[in-house]
Amino acid sequence: MEALELKAEVRQITGKQVARLRRQGYVPAVIYGNNLENDLIQIEAKALRKVLAQAGTHQLIALQVGDKRPRMTLARELQIDSIKRSYLHVDFYAVNMKEKVTAQVPVVFEGVSPAVKDLDGILVHGMTELEIECLPADLIAAIEVNIEGLVELDDMITVADLKVPSSITVLSDPESMVAKVEAPRIEEEAVEEEAPVSAEPEVLTAAKEKGKEEGDEG
Repeated sequence: MEALELKAEVRQITGKQVARLRRQGYVPAVIYGNNLENDLIQIEAKALRKVLAQAGTHQLIALQVGDKRPRMTLARELQIDSIKRSYLHVDFYAVNMKEKVTAQVPVVFEGVSPAVKDLDGILVHGMTELEIECLPADLIAAIEVNIEGLVELDDMITVADLKVPSSITVLSDPESMVAKVEAPRIEEEAVEEEAPVSAEPEVLTAAKEKGKEEGDEG
């Protein structure tokens, strides 16, 4: 899978002063890696949002800091404002192309289940992503799941049923349910009361490699 390109600048501002960076349209970030010193960087918010919308935490990003040679990275921890949904801080892991990495890859459902179409069954998704391990160059955009084999009510697809390239190892529990067709509900379930919106930043994390050094908190 081809890497996405993203430009960054060296960051001098740290700590509480990074709020000024955000007001100027930049997101503070850090590049870390095994046996590497942390590099403090800043990225234009619009460019970052565009790349992460496609790459998530499972696609390689060729991150170029200033005039330096691009480094292959994976976005690892995404700190997001829970109200504005804007990025507050991002950690990038500098990968070694010869060493395996772990990643959370989206699950994409394809086809139509006969049990849903003909028997009014309800398709239940057990998971939206799987944890995999492979060399960086073997990372994939998604794992496709064909549900056309779900013919009867209670038919189920587990992680063990999925077909993935031989270069990829699935780390998720093989017995975990990916999709299942349940019988139609007789009565509607009561709608749960919505939880209050939290003002605390939301942090999305991907599986991290060992050896991450302490990064700045900004």
